[in-house]
Amino acid sequence: MKNLIDLIHKADSIAVVTHTSADGDALGSSFSLALALDTMGKKVTVFLEEPVPKMLDFLPGQQFVSEYEGGTYDLCICLDTSDMKRLGKRAGIYSNSKRRITIDHHTTNNMQADGLWIDESASATGEMIYKLVKALNVEIDREIAINLYTAIITDTGGFRYSNTTPESHIIAADLLSRNIPSVDIIKKVFDTISYSKMFLMKKTFQNLALYFDGKVAVSHLLNEDIKSVDAQNDDFEGLVNVGRNLEGVEVSLFLREEQPGVFKGSLRANEYVDVAQIASVFSGGGHKRAAGFSIEGGLDECVRKVLTEIEKVL
Repeated sequence: MKNLIDLIHKADSIAVVTHTSADGDALGSSFSLALALDTMGKKVTVFLEEPVPKMLDFLPGQQFVSEYEGGTYDLCICLDTSDMKRLGKRAGIYSNSKRRITIDHHTTNNMQADGLWIDESASATGEMIYKLVKALNVEIDREIAINLYTAIITDTGGFRYSNTTPESHIIAADLLSRNIPSVDIIKKVFDTISYSKMFLMKKTFQNLALYFDGKVAVSHLLNEDIKSVDAQNDDFEGLVNVGRNLEGVEVSLFLREEQPGVFKGSLRANEYVDVAQIASVFSGGGHKRAAGFSIEGGLDECVRKVLTEIEKVL
């Protein structure tokens, strides 16, 4: 922590980046940190690959988002990202900065940095940013608290996932004391869906298949299905849980065809399978019970390859 604080204090211009298809933890962590750095008088910019999803458009701090127009930053802070490839077009911002910090809670992180903080026990990167902001002696105001609370509830599934810890609840309790609209946040994040997502959920249910005596659930969405409803990134959030929540299922695999022959895979486990190990076979990563990867080929071929790896550890 001392190393991170020293790097931050010595920097004037700071870039904040996170992974592509940024989720609630990635965005909540990025915006809360940007707000804290701005309070310190730093010139801070958040660089994103895609627009902020509708379900997260209430997050404060979006005024710090900007398009990259060249130049080198004193410091680049990378959040919730385990691999340079997941930074997409912004990898150069991180590589070319004078100093680099990576803060992450994934078990498969292989980033290089001047300040590297990996805490696999943290339920969300937002928990780590909470500690960092406190260590920087910045007050956690209502706007920062809204971002951090959103980061924690999204990565813990509203405190339902196995990565939830006593500390998750303790931090959340402190954030709730800042008069944040927790009920509205939970409704927006978990209970409000678009018409396009409703269609994609229907397709996901229709395409569901079970393997290995019902221990593995597999579903998919083809590129033509996605294009037919002009789906947005947040419309895919949670679709992997359609299989995961089925009684008797240990592993759920969800494949989304981003372009013909290229699939983004999501893996979830309930009790004992380490899906990060499976994802790593396909140059992906994540947590023991939640991981992701990319794979190329025909649908049947991709399903067969992943099922082969699942069977090895089932």
